Amino acid sequence: MTGRHVDKPAKNDGIPLSFDPCRILVADDEHLVASGLANHARDLGHTVVDIAPDGDVAVQCCREHRPDLALMDIRMPKMNGIDAAMLIYAELGIPSIIISAYSDDEHVNRIHRHGEVSGVFGYLLKPVTREQLSVQIGVARQRAAVEARQGIRIGQLENNLAQRRTVEQAKWVLVSKRSVSEPEAHELLQKAARDRRRPLLEVAQAVIAVGDLV
Repeated sequence: MTGRHVDKPAKNDGIPLSFDPCRILVADDEHLVASGLANHARDLGHTVVDIAPDGDVAVQCCREHRPDLALMDIRMPKMNGIDAAMLIYAELGIPSIIISAYSDDEHVNRIHRHGEVSGVFGYLLKPVTREQLSVQIGVARQRAAVEARQGIRIGQLENNLAQRRTVEQAKWVLVSKRSVSEPEAHELLQKAARDRRRPLLEVAQAVIAVGDLV
């Protein structure tokens, strides 16, 4: 043996380590800028589903085409890019990259205040090169994947906690109704679930609804 240390692959918790080309919406009221961004995206192998001239149209296009990512200017007619990004992320789970000529504190601080719920996972200043866009798209998609995975895990934990509370409540119903100990009540619930071939949660819910095992 040489004693050579071999690093184990890092656990990624189901989060992709690489991404295929994606479907992108471009939203900018300056036609030349929008066309340039679209051309960069296509050169990088992505598909541009549409080009929107304002925030309202951007939201409508996202609802219709369901892109994987949106490139949003901030200052657009009808609805600004930050509001549009928040809306499509809350409604459709589509992340955005802000691409703007402005880096003023007002806009940046607003994004920071909302955190991940802003739907903004990247920020680039115009003019944007193809290489800059390539890097930012990769970073944004990775960050969005991490956020989505964390959301799933939180939902699972909350669901597990709710189920435990239901079982605990059912146990105390039996403790009160049958004058048994807590371990005995838990065993009654488990036995009923086994005998009836029903989930423990379902048996517990029935106990709470009726006030006893039925």
